[in-house]
Amino acid sequence: MTGVTNQVPEAGGLTDAELASRLRMTFGRLNRRVRQHGPQTLTSSQASTLASVEALGPVRLGDLAGHEGVTAPTQSRLVASLENHGLLRRTPDTEDRRATLLVITAQGRRQLEQLRNERSAFLVERLGTLSAEQRTALVAALNALEALAESPCG
Repeated sequence: MTGVTNQVPEAGGLTDAELASRLRMTFGRLNRRVRQHGPQTLTSSQASTLASVEALGPVRLGDLAGHEGVTAPTQSRLVASLENHGLLRRTPDTEDRRATLLVITAQGRRQLEQLRNERSAFLVERLGTLSAEQRTALVAALNALEALAESPCG
């Protein structure tokens, strides 16, 4: 693995491996805390599936499973649970009458919006506890963090 032991002078003397470990641990803790806020009616997998259908638009189950990185049977169970709650529905695929497309319902959009608002409110509250210096450092780190999140894997 290239660069694992590179020492980055501007990173407080941390090696790439140490920096990666701290980032992973910190993001994991923060993600768990954020997920605990908002409606507890959806699991993380259900929320992810619902958000993906919203972002992708009408989508086939197999394509959704590929996007979510799960098997088709697992995705099928998640979709069925969201359908039962009225958050997703199936519509005929006009290009292939044998297939159906998944679409988010108005209720599904409202549920996602509520989830996002409550999680954002939690983060706003937490940001309010930071010093001006910490907030400035966080803003300065956003470009690098966004670049990491968007870079292709592999």
